[in-house]
Formats: sequence, structure tokens, C-alpha cells
Amino acid sequence: MVRPHSFDGGLDRARATLDDAISDANSAVATLAGHARDGGHVEAVNFSVEETFVREAVELLDRWKSMTLSLVKELDSATAHADLQHRRLFDEKVGLENAGLLGRALARSPMTPEAIIVDLDAILAASAELDLLFKQARPVFSRCFRDCELQLESVIERRRKLDFDIEEVQRRADALAEKLMYQRRNRPSSRHADLQSELETDHRALLAEQEDIRRQEQALQSRRTARQRLIDIYEGLAAALNGQIAAIGAMTGKLTVDIEQRIALLKALATEAAPTSATVSRTAAVESLIQAFEANVLAGQDLAARKAHVDAVFTRRLEPHLLLASADLGRAAEEAQPEG
Repeated sequence: MVRPHSFDGGLDRARATLDDAISDANSAVATLAGHARDGGHVEAVNFSVEETFVREAVELLDRWKSMTLSLVKELDSATAHADLQHRRLFDEKVGLENAGLLGRALARSPMTPEAIIVDLDAILAASAELDLLFKQARPVFSRCFRDCELQLESVIERRRKLDFDIEEVQRRADALAEKLMYQRRNRPSSRHADLQSELETDHRALLAEQEDIRRQEQALQSRRTARQRLIDIYEGLAAALNGQIAAIGAMTGKLTVDIEQRIALLKALATEAAPTSATVSRTAAVESLIQAFEANVLAGQDLAARKAHVDAVFTRRLEPHLLLASADLGRAAEEAQPEG
């Protein structure tokens, strides 16, 4: 049986982590906006601090995704248990075919419909809270991602301008090098002292100009390196935000169908529970989910097929390692088959 508040701790941690992740992501994007402004002097940036700041923001985002992923899976597992208990009302042997001795001992007496309803209400309450978290997080992360992309485009454009400036300086340096080479090849003989003196003056001027161009290129290269380092740092943040949006989409898709499954199971149990059983007090969020289910004429249709689809999408996007492990096991099983 699901304890009424067994999901509360995980939801509280996920909520607190989401608040921290949103705060850090907003701060990181605001910092990037400062660098993207025309007057931003990236040469003064403390890159070690900046990298640590962005890395911590990304780690918070990953931590939140991991927490919510676990919650979605825990709720799904609890629903599967409730569904099994519902089916055992009609056949006590259901689900015990491959159970061990401990599992058989724990499952000898099926739960009553009223007890299963209490479990489902707790699962639905947690589902409604998680659904609200996703609805809070998605628009915020989407806005942060758009802002981050816009600021990155500005920084990238300024780096491209530096690339053009560097190319121009390098062309000037190449042209100057050709002039110096021409002078060396066409130095007048010592008999033409006046002409030689004039050419040496020109040569020194060209060398001074060459040194000035070299300093200009070094300064431009330094600024370009700083801009590129900023781009590398914040592209990591943009990728993390984009990954969060995709993860929320996959988790929301699964949670939506899972909620529909829970409500359908709840309604099936309501017809089997004793009429005199006490009415469960539900939160406004849960009532809203049930009302939306009842208002949707397509609710419950092809539920098994749709759940299989969203489960597959969920695994492919968020747990691809499980697919790889399954494929490896399949190949191992095929190799173990005796040749006919």
C-alpha cells in the first residue's frame, strides 16, 4: 500500500531544486547578456569563476531532471502495483506466476477496492503536483533558452567581426612583408650613400609599422580567444536548457497518459467499492484532472497502445542506455541459441 505522503519528500526536493535551477539559469543568462553588450570587456572576465558558475547551473538542471525522472517512474511503478491489485480482485493468482516465496507471502490476500482507491488518490495527488511543476518549469526554461541563444548570437557576431579584423590585419602584415622583402632584394650599392640612407629610413619605418601590426593582431587574437571561450561556456548552458525542454516534453507526455490511466482505473474501482465507503477528500488539482478526463470524450480510448508509445518515447529520450542494454541482451541470447 502506498503511504499517503510517500511522495511528498521527493516532490518537496524537486520543487526546491527547480527554484534554485531557475534562479541560477536566469542569473547565468543575465551575465551573458552583459558580455554580449557592445561595451562588454570580455578581457576582464574571470573565466574560472564564470565556468564554475555555469557548471553549477547545469548541474542543478541535471539534478532536477534526475529527480523528476525518478518521480515519474516511481508513480508509474505504484500505478502498476495498483492495477495488479485491481486485477487480483478477479483472479488472486494474477502476477504470482513468477513471484518468489516472499512475493507470494506478501500477496496472499488481495487489497480491497477501497484500499486501492486510497493508493490511487495518493498517486494522483503526487501526479497533479508533478504536472504543475512541469507547467511551471517549461515556459521558464524555454524563455531562458531563447534569451541565451539570442545573447550567444550577439557574442558570436562580435567574434566574427574580430575574425574579419584579424584577416584584415594579416593582409596588411603580408603586404608589408612583401615590401620588406623587396627592399632587401633591391638594396642599392654602397656607392649610392644618399639613396641607401633614405631606404634605411624607410626600412626602419616599415619595421616599426610591422611591429605595430603585430601588436594589433595579438590584441585582436586575445579578444577573439576570450570571446570564443565565452561562447564555449554558454553553449553548454544552452544545450542543457534545450535538453531540459526536451526532457520535460517526454516526461509530460508520459505523465499525461499515466494520469489518464490512473483516473480510468479509479473509475473502474469506484464501481466495485462499497457504496457506504467514505468519500476521499481530494485536492483541487486532482479534481481538476478528473474533470478534464470526464470532459474529454476520447479519454481512455486506445489507452494501452498510447501508454506503450509514450513509454517507448520516454525510454528512448531519457534512458537510452536501457535500450542499449536490452539490445545487448538480445544479441547475447541469439548467439547462445544452438545452430539448427
